[in-house]
Amino acid sequence: MRRNLLFLVVLLVLAGTAAAGCAGKVTTAPQENRSTLRLGMLPIIDNLPFWVAQQKGYFKAEGLNVQLIPFPSAVERDSAFAAGQIDAAVGDLLAVAGLNNAGTPVRAVSICMGVKPGESRFAILSAPRSDIRKPAQLKNVPIAISTNSIIEYVTDRLLEDQGLDKKEIKKTSIPKMPVRLEALLNGKVQAATLPDPLATLAQIKGAHVVASTTNDNVAQTVLMVRRDTIDNNLPQLQKLMRAYSRAVSDIQANPYGYNDLLAREARVPAPVLNSSPYRLAVNFSAPQLPKRKDVQDVLQWMQEHKLLTKPLTYDDMVDTRVLGESPKA
Repeated sequence: MRRNLLFLVVLLVLAGTAAAGCAGKVTTAPQENRSTLRLGMLPIIDNLPFWVAQQKGYFKAEGLNVQLIPFPSAVERDSAFAAGQIDAAVGDLLAVAGLNNAGTPVRAVSICMGVKPGESRFAILSAPRSDIRKPAQLKNVPIAISTNSIIEYVTDRLLEDQGLDKKEIKKTSIPKMPVRLEALLNGKVQAATLPDPLATLAQIKGAHVVASTTNDNVAQTVLMVRRDTIDNNLPQLQKLMRAYSRAVSDIQANPYGYNDLLAREARVPAPVLNSSPYRLAVNFSAPQLPKRKDVQDVLQWMQEHKLLTKPLTYDDMVDTRVLGESPKA
């Protein structure tokens, strides 16, 4: 019965994201002086402030026309960036670097989740029947991940911070998260790294959190924007962030008041939204720029993994104009 419920939840998640993908195809339009800002939206919790701002009319209050375009995966989102089909999207610093490395100039203009520890939670979990409870027990134990991704970056950082040597961190590739979740719960792998809400769902199904980003902020997501959009539409982007900030304030005041949006747009499974023992964390901070050290850590990791063919700097990754702030060390 529990197994059937799990398959149903996973199928609902996949069906929802597939449907979103059908709506994610748009025609390319010129980048000059856009009256419409087009945001690529993955079904992830990190996008909640944009859905709240749309629902409450904050974009219209700023005189903005914002189009939220759903995409089923980061691959389709990044292809849309490269084709000039979207102006902005929430992603991670690895995506910012990857797009720039591939010749699509984008910049992070603000952190979305991860300003404070505990936002944008990722967790390394052990299987329900596993005896693994501490990071040291993961020495030379293959951990299911998606390679060359924020999942692998977080896995390395969490375990290295707990004293494991790089050579002691073993990984096995299971790119699709629902398949990775199922392999963990069935004991086909002893450990796996998952983001919320799937990390919380795994806990509900009996998996054990061995390490997580609850006490650090290595799993930051950012709003990444095409450089030509920043050049040509800076006032509109500043208004966008004002609307975003209003929505963040609303979420801070009532973190669990938007479960309908999380269920519909982020495809958060009902067992997660309704769980009492393992409550899903919904935490956002006011916009601010990524720190130089955090960006450099990502770039160094990508260089070590041979994911960059050219050197990138903080200024290649971050644009300060939208928030009008100076970056912190």
